[in-house]
Amino acid sequence: MLGAMPAAPAEMRSDQPRRVVLDDDRDAPARLPSAGASTRVVGWFGAAALAAMIAAHVVGAAVVDPFVDPVSFYAFVPFGGELILLGGSLLAVLGLVLVARAYAAGLASGVVPVAAMVVFAVAMVLVGLFPTDPPGAGDATVSAVVHRVSAGTAFGVLPLVGLGMAGTITAPRSAYPGRLRRAAWVLGTLVAVFLAIHLPLAAAGSGIGAFGFLERAGFVIMIGYLFLLARTVDREAGDDVVPTLAGAGAGAGAGAGGVSEGRDVALVA
Repeated sequence: MLGAMPAAPAEMRSDQPRRVVLDDDRDAPARLPSAGASTRVVGWFGAAALAAMIAAHVVGAAVVDPFVDPVSFYAFVPFGGELILLGGSLLAVLGLVLVARAYAAGLASGVVPVAAMVVFAVAMVLVGLFPTDPPGAGDATVSAVVHRVSAGTAFGVLPLVGLGMAGTITAPRSAYPGRLRRAAWVLGTLVAVFLAIHLPLAAAGSGIGAFGFLERAGFVIMIGYLFLLARTVDREAGDDVVPTLAGAGAGAGAGAGGVSEGRDVALVA
């Protein structure tokens, strides 16, 4: 007599959810942070502008004191004026590119951000086109007045760009709009304090002792502020993430079998 067939094992049941990926997840590859397009543009243009500044410092090292003398004094050394114009023009183009990307991504609206950036760009070019007066000159020439007003204007309008962008972003995806707003207020305050101290001294024929150092530090701060603008655009526009190979592989596996490892769902027998 044949023995009785063994009973099939009881099906295991569990109330715990199993981690799977359903078909609607397979086209969503994992993503990692990356430098977005705007950030890369700032890197390229900012590095080039700094290189122009360093070159001007090298060619004028024998006659210009970087701690006391303003950057504009490099205009009186060979190729110094051209280097000033090059650095200012690069930052002008950079600012226009950034504000254009902000509007294209819906991160800026109204007239204030674009108007402020256009004024900034024009001012940066005018700084190079109109040199200041040489050391020891008497009354200021028209060229010197245009140069000085343009330099102050360039710093004065930049905070308006950041405040306008931060005000447009009502549902931020990151902490960058808040950082941009705070940085704009800090920059505006620093510019106001500097002008409040410098202008009366300049009117009296004097000036801040470390004016050269402060002006060069301001140049670096300007590039850092433009970098923050770029990071805000990239983060809020979602242009700073890239798909990973692992994520793409998971998607392919899901496409073949319909279900693969991924999010938690409850399965019951």
